[in-house]
Amino acid sequence: MTLFKQIIIMIGVIFMTLFISTFFVSTENIRDYLNEQLSSHAQDAATSLGIALTSEISESDIATLETYTNAMFDSGYYKEIIIKDIDNKILFEKNRPLLIDNVPSWFVSLFPLEAPFQEATVESGWQTVGIIRIQSYPGFAYEKLWKNTLNTLGVYILVMFAILVITAFALSFLLKPLIAIREQANAICNREFPIINIKPKTIEFRQVVIALNKMSHKLQSIFSEQAKMTEDLQKQAFQDEVTGLSNRSIFIKQLKYFCQSENEIGRGCLIITQINDLVQVNKQYGHLKGNDLLIELAKLLQDLSDKYPNALVARLSGSEFALLIKSINPDFIPELGEQLQEALLSISQKLDFEDTDIAHIGIVTTHSNQEMGNLLSEADMALRLAQQKGINAYHLYDNQQSKDFQAHGSEEWNKIIIEAIEKDWFQLYFQKTVNAENKTIFQEILLRLNHQEQLISAGIFIPMAEHLQITRFIDRWVIKNIIERIQSGVDSIYCINLSRDTLQDASFPVWLREQIKELSTKHQGQLVIEVPEYNVIKALAEYKNLLMIMEPFSCQFSIDHFGVGFASMSYLKDLKVNFIKVHGSYASNIQDNNDIINFMRQIINTAHNLDIKIIAEGIEEEKDLEILKNMKLDFYQGYFIGKPEAIEQ
Repeated sequence: MTLFKQIIIMIGVIFMTLFISTFFVSTENIRDYLNEQLSSHAQDAATSLGIALTSEISESDIATLETYTNAMFDSGYYKEIIIKDIDNKILFEKNRPLLIDNVPSWFVSLFPLEAPFQEATVESGWQTVGIIRIQSYPGFAYEKLWKNTLNTLGVYILVMFAILVITAFALSFLLKPLIAIREQANAICNREFPIINIKPKTIEFRQVVIALNKMSHKLQSIFSEQAKMTEDLQKQAFQDEVTGLSNRSIFIKQLKYFCQSENEIGRGCLIITQINDLVQVNKQYGHLKGNDLLIELAKLLQDLSDKYPNALVARLSGSEFALLIKSINPDFIPELGEQLQEALLSISQKLDFEDTDIAHIGIVTTHSNQEMGNLLSEADMALRLAQQKGINAYHLYDNQQSKDFQAHGSEEWNKIIIEAIEKDWFQLYFQKTVNAENKTIFQEILLRLNHQEQLISAGIFIPMAEHLQITRFIDRWVIKNIIERIQSGVDSIYCINLSRDTLQDASFPVWLREQIKELSTKHQGQLVIEVPEYNVIKALAEYKNLLMIMEPFSCQFSIDHFGVGFASMSYLKDLKVNFIKVHGSYASNIQDNNDIINFMRQIINTAHNLDIKIIAEGIEEEKDLEILKNMKLDFYQGYFIGKPEAIEQ
């Protein structure tokens, strides 16, 4: 119960206590007064009647006596009149029953009025001739007493109502800082750090507000420092100082994870770009010009990587750069080589180099069951062949990956994917995520395509769907099917990944809200919506809008592939997410790299301070799992934990 209600109730109880006490005291006093009035009234009437009827009583004139007495009795103020002679013989007697219509019987029982008989002797000269006994009628007194009680109650109610209204307004003003304090506390729990601008007049409230503002500011500073420390640690260990790209150390780990992970591999390509004689460029044009060349080439590759989800770009050495595109239709790869070749010419002209031949490009396609060493060797071979071709040339090394799958054009792929959605050709797989006790917490949904009796992995058809901008239809198919499973009574928690195409679809949040509304609050909690960090950063406004629209529901949110880029963790405090899933390259062979261990610990501390759970993905070996458990991560996922399994249709 709120303090406001407690104070109002307390005031009401005090008033009721005062009213009851005052009521009983006042009523008792009035009752005593009325009893005295009834007694006095009866005594005066008896005396007056005795004087008036002296001769009638002495002469036993009963007719006159009755006439006179009846006239007096009919006034209504008397309950009983008795006239006796000297021998105690009743000469006349008249009474009426006590009938009280306007006063509750409980009131009469609670406050009985005593109307005693009063006597007066009737004397003729020095001789007593009779006795008159009169009892006043208490009905009018009861009505007066009841009316007085109602008046008192009415006054108290009016006064109490006025006091309560005044108190309510006063409390609303006085307790306004408490409302602000409550909102500030809730905001801090939600990873926000507001400052209360109200300065209460009450000293105690003012001190509390000042203390909470200091705490909010301190917590914000602590989080900012942690986020900055994590960012600095990541940059020092894994970022190239000149270009801002990933360095060789982290890229090789990410490339190794890509080659080893069945979830990651698809139809992609690795591009190696090497500057021609960087040492000579620095000698001829100076180190600043040489750095400008490095920066321009890094920007070229970074802009190209932005077009492909989860692409990786890095500076491998002084003059060598790498770009890994995980998902792309092989038909588009030659076009990439031509774009890079033209861009290199533009860079040489922009920097006013005399020789326009500044770099060469080696490209190799990726395929499943490919070792990292072989992939790098093939890329290096492609680079050497490109250097023999001519100015800024590229060479595509064909490892015949396309023979593993039937080649299709854009129109045919569009038809296949749309038909797959309409005819339910997709096959759902799940990979479990467990806690430290190996209990399954939720299952990440993966997708395969059944086409012409062949099971095609997502790495094959998703790149084309992204190119055709139809991945949002696939995402909706997955969501609808998972919701149907939940409605059928399955109690598993499912994690569904969203593409950037879906995230940037303005109609999607409203569509998702309508789908979620069909579920009960309990069943809504069985959905975890996951978006890769890269897409979150690139579509941050759209992601915040999705979170805002889905806030009334109990479904959960996760950020996937966390830590691939160099985004500051400070953006997390503005997002109400439940989980972050650290990219598998950090969990794989973690014991080999102290920089990654320190970086992981910093991520864990920062996220836990924001009440965000940490998931490690890509766990392939038991020794990695044991190290991660000692670091107090929350949940774990990978082939060592459990391989993807088909969901029964």
